[in-house]
This record gives sequence, C-alpha cells and structure tokens, in this order.
Amino acid sequence: MTASNVTRINFSPLPTGFEARPNGDIHRIVEDDEGNRRAPLVCSELHVLALTRDRSGAGWGRLVEVIDSDGNAHVWAIPARMFAGDGAELRAKLLDLGLYIAPGPAARYALADLLQRWRPKDRALSVDRLGWSDETCRSFVLGSGEVIGDERAVFQAETISSAATAMVAAGDLADWRGQVAALCVGNPLMVAAVSLALAGPLLEPLGLDGGGLHLRGASSSGKSTIQRAAASVWGGPAFLQSWRATANGLEALATACNGSVLALDEMGEVSGREAAQAAYMIANGIGKARADRTGAARPQKRWRTMILSSGEICLADKIAEAGGRTHAGQHVRLLDVSADAGQHGAFDHLHGSESAAAFADRVRATTATAHGTAGPAFVAKFLDDPEAAKATAREAMETFRRDAVELHGVEADGQTQRAAARLGLIAAAGELATIFDLTGWPRGAAHDAAMHILGLWIDGRGGAGPAEAREAIERVRAFLVTHGDARFERLDPGGDPRPAIPNRAGWREGETYYVAADAWREVHRGADPQRAARYLHDAGYLEGGDGRHLTRRMSLKHGRPRAYAVTASIMGAGDD
Repeated sequence: MTASNVTRINFSPLPTGFEARPNGDIHRIVEDDEGNRRAPLVCSELHVLALTRDRSGAGWGRLVEVIDSDGNAHVWAIPARMFAGDGAELRAKLLDLGLYIAPGPAARYALADLLQRWRPKDRALSVDRLGWSDETCRSFVLGSGEVIGDERAVFQAETISSAATAMVAAGDLADWRGQVAALCVGNPLMVAAVSLALAGPLLEPLGLDGGGLHLRGASSSGKSTIQRAAASVWGGPAFLQSWRATANGLEALATACNGSVLALDEMGEVSGREAAQAAYMIANGIGKARADRTGAARPQKRWRTMILSSGEICLADKIAEAGGRTHAGQHVRLLDVSADAGQHGAFDHLHGSESAAAFADRVRATTATAHGTAGPAFVAKFLDDPEAAKATAREAMETFRRDAVELHGVEADGQTQRAAARLGLIAAAGELATIFDLTGWPRGAAHDAAMHILGLWIDGRGGAGPAEAREAIERVRAFLVTHGDARFERLDPGGDPRPAIPNRAGWREGETYYVAADAWREVHRGADPQRAARYLHDAGYLEGGDGRHLTRRMSLKHGRPRAYAVTASIMGAGDD
C-alpha cells in the first residue's frame, strides 16, 4: 500500500515536544529544571498520515509512513490496541519496516508517546481482512495492503500471514497473459485451475460458498505445476502453500486468502484426521470459536475462498487412513479429479516443449517472473461495472448448467448438481476474465475446460448418482468378498443351516446372501443402515422384503430371524 490511499495535502505537524531534523530524524525536546534544553534522538523519519476506524466507528488506529534507510516509503495501519502493554510487538513491526529506534527505554517511551499524541485531521476507513473488506464489495484488499476500489480504505492488522506476503506482483499483465495464460490453452486442467483462482472474487458478490478441486495423481504428474499456474494469478511461487500447516495455521491462511485462492500442495504430508478437519473448516468459511483473556467470545474469523489442493490420494482415502469416513458434503466441497488423465500426465498440449518435464520447467520459470497481476486486474475490471459483471457470470453459470444436464445428466441427483454448480462458477470466472481481456484465451475455453473436469469427476465416482449409494453398495460388496465364506452359513435344500460357524453374519442360499440385521448394522457403522438398504434395493442388489420392510422373515429350524436378501450380482458392482 502507498500513501496515495489517503487523501492529504501536507504532513500533519508533529505533536508538541518533538521536532524533525532536515534528514527526517525525530527528536524529543527535553528541558531540565534549570531550563537547559536538549533533544535526544527518538527514531528515524516517520509520519502519521491519518487516524483510522472501521465502518462501525470502532477499530481505531494510526496510518503511519516509515521511510527506510534506502529512502523507500512503507505504510502500515497500526491497530490502536497495539499500544496496550509494553508495545514490543508494535516496535518489532516498525523495525521490520525499516524504522530506526534509538536504544534505551527513554526512546521507546517517547516513540509510544509520539504515535499516540500525533492526531492528524485526516481520516481513513480501516478494514481488517484481505479480499473484499465487507459485504458491500466496494473495497478489495491485497496482501501488500493495496486497496482496489474505495481509496479511503486501508488494511489494518497486527500480523500478516505468509500467503499474504507472497501476494506480490512481478512483470505486468501482458507478461502474465503471454507467458503463463498462453501455456494453459489446450490444457483443460490448467485452464480450469487458473479459472478457479479467478473465481475467488465472485464468491462474495454472488453469495456463494467456497470450495474447489483436489488434483489427485502420481508424483511428478504435473499437479504442482498446475497449482503454480493458478497461484500466479495472485502472487509469486510462495503463494502456493503446504498441507503441512496445522489446523490453526490453515485458518490464518484461509483468512489471508479470502476472496482469492488457497492453493495447498501434497495432502499426503498430513494425517487423515487433520485433512478432514481442515477441508471442512476451509470450505465452511468460519474459524474456531475462541475466548479472550476475560473469557468473552472473540469474533470468529470468516472467509470465502476457492481451494486448489493436490495429493497422490484423494481426500476420502486420506480420511480413511485415520479410520474416518467422508460425508457427501465433503465430496462436493472439494471435487476429486484425476490429474494424470491427459496425454502427458496432467497436460495435453506441451506448446513445443520436448517433454512434460520440460513443459513443467517452463511453467515454473514463467510463473517466477510473471505473477500477481491477473487477480487484481480481474477485481478492478469487476468494479468498473459490478452489476454487469455479476449478470454475465450468472448467465455463464446457467449456460454451463444446461450443457451439463445435456452432456452428463447432472439432474440425476443433488450432489452432481452441486458439483456442476461449483464448476459452473469456475467456468464463469474464466469466461469473464477472457471478456475482460486478461487471459487471451478463445471464448468458451474456460467453459469447455470446466465441463471436461466435470466429466472426469463423474467418471471417477462411477456415475452421476449419489455418492452415498455407491459407498453403501461398495461396503456390502467388500464385506461379502471378505466374509462370504467364513461368516455365512450355507442353507441345505430344506432351508436348515449346516454346522454352525462362529461370529455368523448371515446365511447363503443359492445366489442370495441373507445378511442378519446386526451384521447389516456392522457393515454400515457410521452411516444410516436403512438408507443404505434403500440404495441397494433401488440399484437392484437387494430383493424386496415383507410388505413395507426391506428385510425378509426367514424360516429356519430354530427361529424366524429377519435378514437383508442381497443378490450375488453385487460382486460385479463397479466393474463397468
């Protein structure tokens, strides 16, 4: 952020008792009891440009400008609460910006006195999160502190995450368009990933929740290269983060990536439990509830961000490592997509490179020198006419929905509809960026890429029906494969069981497995057993029961237990 974020004519005069020397250094005027005057050094050149406060009139602070030893200006909005206590954190940040503070407690005290008593007439609106500053979507704050839109606004926070500090620009938009976006053409995964990164600013204006894609593939398939291309929309190579961060670290990262994209590399580096908690929290858009020192509830952190994850296994398998089970909502919050289904791993068109590895090196090199311009340019274009941009995005999303119904039958179930809606947003962002002349892509490229991703996702999950149905079928199939001989008693032609076996799960007669009710609950532990039975019945793997029941009353020599009649054809489920 620069001083141009605040309208002012002259620097506000120093408070009484301080003076500035020609070189900018600030000294404190001190007189002893005998009237002897001296002026010890307090700090190097510093200016308080304005007082800051948020839209509610709270959250006060000081907008300061520090001139470092090279003559460069650094602007920071200091929250007033940082003046509480000994001010060590405040001084550390100012030192980091290049301010020289004279040694000794007297200078430290004088600096705090200077900053608190320096009260210029100018005012600036403070915002405390990156991305859209609030629901009005009039100001978009970048990690550098630069504000797009409402120039009265300044970013005010005590700390900034690593993702925010990586939100920097290199080269100009033409460099990025010609060197990075151009390499995406003909590579659907790259087009979709970059479009996903551009979709972040649309979430708040369109009232949509965050979510995204998980690129699954073998090592060196090109997943990380695609993530670098997406990250280049907003920042440099360091903008690509790691799943190794703790849950608390991810919360800070998600807040920093509000309105942009959170790119997380290598899910395999965290535990299944951590992956499950993090994926839910990030997509849900709200942090943990916490209390302050008095026990009062602190405001929870909130964000809306797109997610681009990668790993050698999918989220469901990662969670299963910890003995957990994914829910349907997790499947559509983070869509699992194969990243090695292209002609060259994750890529289809190498743009003249000799190999996929050479192409990946090329993308790494270009994203290192051309980045951080497309995202801010997208926001600026959006703010030129927000209503028109939103209308165009909604139209593109509706077009994608209609085409998805025609090509993939996504009206089959709610989960596929939600997945299509998420990909429709990605398509809309890419098409809008093309209309804004940011990408250089042909019209329809983002739409087609997102549709390609939808096809990969549907193929990967085995069809367009509910994920719970396939999971229920797979649980029963796996149970019968494992225990079909050891835990099922075969019935003789008279209907009586042969010699008893331990830990019996049911009976088998011909091509039918009769699963006892308690064993059925064992199979579907953690899920709804009755709903699972309905899924199997609808799929033709569970024979009808008695009346309204999905179970059958068996006639055995020693009783008439109820059981679920599963056909042996389930053994071939998922082979198509």
